[in-house]
Amino acid sequence: MDETRIAYCGVDCAACPDLLHQKCPGCRQTDWKPDDICMPVACCKKRGILLCGACTDFPCSDMAEFYQESDGHREAYRRMIEVRSK
Repeated sequence: MDETRIAYCGVDCAACPDLLHQKCPGCRQTDWKPDDICMPVACCKKRGILLCGACTDFPCSDMAEFYQESDGHREAYRRMIEVRSK
């Protein structure tokens, strides 16, 4: 898995419609402002990890709703489960 194309939450940036339609520059390339930072990005940066799946608390209650929002997010959850199993 190439972590540079996977968002901190596990979303495949290369397949993300927001990135493809230039609504999002990708969380790894964004110069986040304190008021705008995405929760998974802030959490991963604070913990010093590259992916939610690498967190000792994964899956956490903070991300439970996020991972149910769409098919892409459910796929991200499955991807993070895969990270945990390695």
